[in-house]
Amino acid sequence: MRARFLQALVAAAAVLAAGTLHAQTLLYAASLRSFANAGSQIVVGNLFTINMANTQATLVAPIRLEGNTAVGITGLAVHPATGVFYGITSGLSPDYPHSLVKLDPDTGDASLIGRLTLPGSDIAFDASGNLYIWIQSSRQIGQVNLGNGAVTPIGPSGPPTNAGGLAIDPKDNHAYITPQGATGTLDTVDLKTGAILTGPQLVGAPFPAAINAMTFTPSGLLIAVNSNAGVPQSTFLVSINTASGAVSPMGTLPDDTDAITFSSKHGLDVLALLKTLSGRVLALIALSIGCVVGLIVFAIWARRQKRRARPG
Repeated sequence: MRARFLQALVAAAAVLAAGTLHAQTLLYAASLRSFANAGSQIVVGNLFTINMANTQATLVAPIRLEGNTAVGITGLAVHPATGVFYGITSGLSPDYPHSLVKLDPDTGDASLIGRLTLPGSDIAFDASGNLYIWIQSSRQIGQVNLGNGAVTPIGPSGPPTNAGGLAIDPKDNHAYITPQGATGTLDTVDLKTGAILTGPQLVGAPFPAAINAMTFTPSGLLIAVNSNAGVPQSTFLVSINTASGAVSPMGTLPDDTDAITFSSKHGLDVLALLKTLSGRVLALIALSIGCVVGLIVFAIWARRQKRRARPG
């Protein structure tokens, strides 16, 4: 009985350790830079991972369509069921502007799905795997067809807005938008009717110009890219209190960052994962592993003691 109990404890500790690793996700960011060269327009896009503890960026790869053509990504989202990365290209891209693409998070290679019938500034999935886009030209939310890039606007149109970010809370499917930049309001939009409800005033952003992109962390914190709209764009990673609109700086991001999303794709890649973890999480993992090792040692010792106690 004791042996079975110890085995159960060891298994539980092992599951805890593995679960801690598996639950971790990586924050990805895409940068977009456009400049003129000998009369032509050059676009450079890069994919990064971001350490949430200190916002340190690690370059994954340049973003290339079919491995050859450079494209700039202005919105990123990961399908909640399949883990596939989707992105929308910027209107600044000379080749394939305003298009829906799939993205390989290991190589930066993008594959074309189709031209967006309505361009947007940011994208987000709901919990059911429906992809939405913020259409700034008509102040509307739209649903994106994952097969061909067709956009279906939802609700009545309105006056044009600034670019703005879009994020959907997977816990309740509440959608948040920032149509008036970093000094405007954090509004909500009904994904079924398209009705927009004005929210709290945004206060405390390092740069007053723009909120380029938004996403929710796995724990439910709304984070965003705050930009000075310069050339190049200086950008900050910030958190936003959805109730009060308070904006809190978290750290700098690579210049021209224009899209962010989370993915658990590398949840079991320990070496890649450890680079992104906070000290508290690392301590929890170490404690879990220590429990497993300790219980194994105790089980071996107890078995030996039992054998010694048997009459010869």
